[in-house]
Amino acid sequence: MEIEKSRNQEYLKIMEDIYHVSQKSGLKSFVWGGFAVDILQGEFTREHGDLDCFTEKLDENREMLRQQYEALGYSVSYMEEFWMLRIEKNGMHASFNSVRDIDGIAHWYHIGPRGTVYFPYDWLDRTPRLFYGIPVYTIGEKMAYVLKSSARLLNPEWRMREKDCADIARLERLLDMKAEEREEIKKKVWSHNPYWYARGYEECYYPILL
Repeated sequence: MEIEKSRNQEYLKIMEDIYHVSQKSGLKSFVWGGFAVDILQGEFTREHGDLDCFTEKLDENREMLRQQYEALGYSVSYMEEFWMLRIEKNGMHASFNSVRDIDGIAHWYHIGPRGTVYFPYDWLDRTPRLFYGIPVYTIGEKMAYVLKSSARLLNPEWRMREKDCADIARLERLLDMKAEEREEIKKKVWSHNPYWYARGYEECYYPILL
């Protein structure tokens, strides 16, 4: 598929800047969401409206990261409640949560201190992939598949969309595994979301297991 002019090309430039900041700061940022599926497949499958990432130890390094992105011309804001950094330029934006490696388990604080997803840290890219010539780190095929097929890990109100079903099919082809093997992958991921429990979702009181 040809690169969509405008938005996708602009996001490629943002990915290039994110990689630059990762190299300069020593803190990798990993792309997840719909963009990750396209990166893993090696081409754009549709036009994208935003870019989702998480960054190593973002919470205690946010001021350094803010300065580095501002030096690249981005408008930068930080949502304290969610430990989320947001950068914006030319109408395009990317958002970053914090992730931490604790004894080989990734703790992804997707709602700041009130929502955490846990998974094997070695599922994340250790070396960058090239996407249209741009080096980029992703969450890898396994984690991308789990998130796409089990969005309740993040949000009990999530409703599957047509594009999510298409992404799941692409990831299943990339994984090239039997259905029972894919189910075993899911058992290595869990989450705890007191944010949603406080909003009346009783099932979020205990960790969500797959």
